[in-house]
Amino acid sequence: MFERFTKDAREAVVRAQEEARATCAGHIGTEHLLLAVATGTGHAASALAEHGATVERLRDELPGERLDGEALATLGIDLDEIRRRVEASFGPGALDRGRPSRGGHMPLTPESKKALELALREAVRLGDRHIGEEHLLLGLLRDEGTAAAGMLRRAGADTARLREALSPAGGRRGREG
Repeated sequence: MFERFTKDAREAVVRAQEEARATCAGHIGTEHLLLAVATGTGHAASALAEHGATVERLRDELPGERLDGEALATLGIDLDEIRRRVEASFGPGALDRGRPSRGGHMPLTPESKKALELALREAVRLGDRHIGEEHLLLGLLRDEGTAAAGMLRRAGADTARLREALSPAGGRRGREG
């Protein structure tokens, strides 16, 4: 299926993995896929922002917590220095033991796999030969029970209107091949 992904959609999956790592998650959830689409530069990201689901607002609704190095720095806490000292005392990777790896593959949750399958179905439904970020977003919008759907609701986005904005009649982007 990934061979049908556009370059932007493949990059979104990579960004989702980065989002998952930033939250110390051991998997790529629908919440990470949603943030990845929102941080893109295409029509899907624009549609999210136009419907109130800006990257900042979605991050506020993200389940879990982030380690914000900049915010901690204002308190005089240097995460890099802490890591250096801990690794000097306990060995390289001491802070990563029992946590998700900082590199390599992260698994998709069953909900994320389903969202990717639904993205393929959306592309087929629309007659597209590729799967773009807009299809990823449409796939995420199909299941109202996911973390991504909850984030969108809490951010105040109307998912029906968002789906409409991504439809061909709603001004969806031109076809890519």
